[in-house]
Amino acid sequence: MANYRTVYDETTRTWHGPTVKHLFNPEASMGQIMLEVLSRSPDRVMQQDMDTGRSLTYAEFRTRLIRFAQNLTTAGLRPGEVVVLANANSENLAPLACALLTIGVPFNPLAPAFNENDMENMLRTTKPKLVFADADNYEVVRKALERAVPRGDTLPPIYVFECTRDDVKHAEDFMKETGSEETFVAPYLGDSKKTVAAILCSSGTSGPHKGVQVTHAACMHMTLRTRFFDATPAVQFNFSALHWATGFASMLTPFFSGAVRLITRKSFSERQFLEAVEKYRVQTIFLPTAYSNAVMAHPRTKTADLSSLKIWMIGGSHVPEELRDRIDALLRPTGGRSVTTYGSSENGACAMDIPKRKPGATGPLMLNTMIRIVDENGNRLGVGKQGELLTKMSVEFGGYYGNEEASRSAIDSDGFFRTGDIGYIDEEGYLHVVDRKKDIFKYSGLQVVPTELEAIITAIEGVQEVCVVGIRNTQNATDVPAAVIVRRPDSKLDASQVRSIVDGQVSDYKRLRGGVHFLPELPKTQTGKIMRRKVIEMISRMNHNNAS
Repeated sequence: MANYRTVYDETTRTWHGPTVKHLFNPEASMGQIMLEVLSRSPDRVMQQDMDTGRSLTYAEFRTRLIRFAQNLTTAGLRPGEVVVLANANSENLAPLACALLTIGVPFNPLAPAFNENDMENMLRTTKPKLVFADADNYEVVRKALERAVPRGDTLPPIYVFECTRDDVKHAEDFMKETGSEETFVAPYLGDSKKTVAAILCSSGTSGPHKGVQVTHAACMHMTLRTRFFDATPAVQFNFSALHWATGFASMLTPFFSGAVRLITRKSFSERQFLEAVEKYRVQTIFLPTAYSNAVMAHPRTKTADLSSLKIWMIGGSHVPEELRDRIDALLRPTGGRSVTTYGSSENGACAMDIPKRKPGATGPLMLNTMIRIVDENGNRLGVGKQGELLTKMSVEFGGYYGNEEASRSAIDSDGFFRTGDIGYIDEEGYLHVVDRKKDIFKYSGLQVVPTELEAIITAIEGVQEVCVVGIRNTQNATDVPAAVIVRRPDSKLDASQVRSIVDGQVSDYKRLRGGVHFLPELPKTQTGKIMRRKVIEMISRMNHNNAS
């Protein structure tokens, strides 16, 4: 890896990561590649389920994939139609998702913990032909679907995984034997750069989730990072379901790395993490900053056997150097280390510090990645100058599903994606992300859009103005939503009332854990815009005074 470096083109003021061509045919669809890989090593383990103890070999995975593909096609599902997957990781979710990739049916994975409003937003956007849910979120999905589908239109059927109820359709019905599994051939789907494979959720610079279109070519590009890791097949683990880009990527990479994908249906807990590493000898993991901080604070971590763990990847939000120091000190005696990464759902991973760790930096640019840095007027900046990061891959950004206006405004005239993040690249070619996206912040790796919460609070009787911001919770290494409200004259609205109303309308991660504060006025610019950074400073001072 000594020759791995970022190159700066001073003429165009563009930074380039190493250029690498994929070993597989770039014109092939993912299904063609996956079935070829699965047929070569039938006895190798592809997936391990830590909840049940069951594993799937390549041969077993291939058979289930094919049966899903054949039975879904027989049921009338056609290329280009959309399927929603509102599921946690489970034994048969990946074979289903890979079957959809194979037959050219884009799937939209949703967070299984989404509430009705979040579910409804994406269901309205994608208008799915079929919907898959879990037993514990079936009712939420059903109600959201009823709200999303126009009155008089037929509701798409919902199929439920691992459910014992007699009054629902079962996802496993699509796994019945067909008798023609061995004669199945993955179809050619056309231009891989234009054929949509999946629609991932992403919060934009304003408003609720948008659907990021990921093409088959982009899927293949995601797998290039497997070249960074040991050629020996490893066990990889994270808590991410398919709705996270990391979860989606971790489903694809074993086809190209030979890794065993360890899954769990359960949400993050320190106990679950330690069991995964110790019992299954995990070698590569990804955890958001907040989860990593929680693991390091757990009393059993110091005595746990983490000797198998070689790569502890952290990302999704700011990663404190102090946290990395503690992780590296824990893993160093057995040859492990932390790694940070920067990227987006739109363009995938853009930088990673695999070659070496450099304080304050995310790392050199990833393979086939280009970055430009521009000022507020769009002028390109050079080495060490801070500005907005614009990113571009060898595979073009697929745009937002059903939203041409947002797709056009997301890229510049040269096809570079406007990230909204502020940063710079130093003389060694290492990317430094200085600031977060305007206004948007993350709670435990999940994006929170202030305007969405502000719309709910503004509708509360007695509210004159409101500003929602993310306040840093250093104990948990994450941002928490906080609201500052200007009451209307004579209003007696209190914090408990606001919390109760908001909690009843949002997903758990959007709750106002940072508090509800009241002020006589909000700080504004001369043009009347609320100065969010000033609001953050004011809340920090109030919290400090209350703690004193």
